[in-house]
Amino acid sequence: MKNLLKAIIIMIAVGITSCNDMDVVPTDSASSGNWYSNIDQIRWSLNDGYRVTFWKTDDESWTDNWTQRTSVSEIVSGSVTSSFGSAKTNWAHLYKAITRSNILIREIPLATYLAEEVRNKLVAEAYFMRASYYSYLVTHFGDVPFLLDEITIDESFEVERTDKNVILEQIYKDYDFAAEWLPAEYGANEKRYASSGAALALKARVALYMGDYAISADASKACMNLGVYELHDSYGEYFLPETKNSKETIFAIPRNSDLDDYLGKNYPQKATLPRNRDGWGAYNPSWELLAAYTCTDGLPIDESPLFESTNPFKNRDPRLMETIIPFGSLKDGDGLVPESGYRFLDREYNPHPDAKKILNYAIGTQVKNNDTKSVAQYASFNGLLWKKGVNEKWTEFLADPDNVIIRYADVLLMYAEANIELGSSHIDASVLEAINKVRARAYGVDVADVANYPAVISTNQDELRLIVRNERRVEFANEGLRYMDLIRWRLAEKALVGNIYGLLDVNVKASGAATGPLVDEVTSKGLWFWGLKPEIDDETGLPDFTNLHDAGLCKVIAVRNFDATRQYLWPIPAEERKINENLGQNPNY
Repeated sequence: MKNLLKAIIIMIAVGITSCNDMDVVPTDSASSGNWYSNIDQIRWSLNDGYRVTFWKTDDESWTDNWTQRTSVSEIVSGSVTSSFGSAKTNWAHLYKAITRSNILIREIPLATYLAEEVRNKLVAEAYFMRASYYSYLVTHFGDVPFLLDEITIDESFEVERTDKNVILEQIYKDYDFAAEWLPAEYGANEKRYASSGAALALKARVALYMGDYAISADASKACMNLGVYELHDSYGEYFLPETKNSKETIFAIPRNSDLDDYLGKNYPQKATLPRNRDGWGAYNPSWELLAAYTCTDGLPIDESPLFESTNPFKNRDPRLMETIIPFGSLKDGDGLVPESGYRFLDREYNPHPDAKKILNYAIGTQVKNNDTKSVAQYASFNGLLWKKGVNEKWTEFLADPDNVIIRYADVLLMYAEANIELGSSHIDASVLEAINKVRARAYGVDVADVANYPAVISTNQDELRLIVRNERRVEFANEGLRYMDLIRWRLAEKALVGNIYGLLDVNVKASGAATGPLVDEVTSKGLWFWGLKPEIDDETGLPDFTNLHDAGLCKVIAVRNFDATRQYLWPIPAEERKINENLGQNPNY
């Protein structure tokens, strides 16, 4: 089998060469030979490393923040095998990118026609890229092949995996070199490549993921001390497609619809948009996420006297209404006009089964409400839809928000978490300030204005651990960070096991009247939206809806079943192991 695969690879390589008329040193691609004969060619080669294909983010559908009708992902269903598509694709893309980075790291120092400082700056970008690519591999796969130079076809059949901790040391070295030589910031008219702040921030992230808390705390602090970054004034505005080059963004891959670079019509825009705006309403925030936001007094919903189960958006952390489309009158508790709890994209949003008509604000008339199950059976199965970052540009299917890899709020919360994990001697005013800066921004006030937001004051390690974990959940909802948080906290076996809840069924009589369990057991009894307060687990901070289900107020729409015996690491792709038996496999795959 190995000889056959080797022959196929060689034939493919020969075929590619033949297409170029045996021009083994083409002048229009990033090969070695004479390619690196000027800075433009080096720049083009480096630019290739910024392709979004190489900057992997995890899918929110792999977490408890997400529902999608009755579907569950392979990770959430516990059905990941060695043929897992994301493992296969990401492995292939990242090793391709690592190979290209290694070539640049080898070739750029040989470009003696450039000043040493210029060479160091350029090679620092390649080190930054290689460190980032390896960071994803070791945090998801564990031990992986460790390549610091090109290898031959024969060597590719024999290479073994290296202890992830050995690779981690090189990751730190690469990031340190990048932080030393890359600029702290770029001018207003300069293209924004990797910066020293990006190197420090991503070093802090991989260190936190791997449990190196002291390294994470130091790198986070060094990034903060640059004085380059600050939180965007408005939490909701930060995620809109029009917000470019914010001072909060540390590293991002830009999109531009004018250059045909945007999210795309079918994913995720079509599935995210309300059905009243020609979407599918199929990608939904989970009830657990809705329950995770604290009330405006800083208490969880099962402890706060401000929480109303029949009006769950009222008196809540403002990030909730920027993340999930609100419904219900909010004027009593939030100082907003009544339509603040309904109006979105110039339509009233109301999943109530009796709301068969909604107001189209654009034309001022009532129209059919396709976002309630009494009108459209595939309307959101739990009544919730994503709002974060969604605006009118989404309805044109041209949304082009920056693909943010890391932002300053993450650095602040990483700094806080790393110090909390280091123990009570590390929990000082700077830790509380880091958390409170993020929380205060959500309320639109300065961190010192403690009268107008629920400032964190506890210095108890256990209490702060729960606070910062929940803060990360609500701050970064639908940004691809929740998955690795659950993995590194070893919470996936609790958060991703059990029932996914949603609305009871709705029937429609011949007369058009809505009936069925949702009407009979919930709305007709004045129990819409939730008839009871969900409970929040004291040890994990995870919401629990068992009491609602036992009372017949909701239904199970799907089941999560994360396999803790193996899925904390991804499998080595089956295709790679067919080529190279020395790779072995992670446990229980």
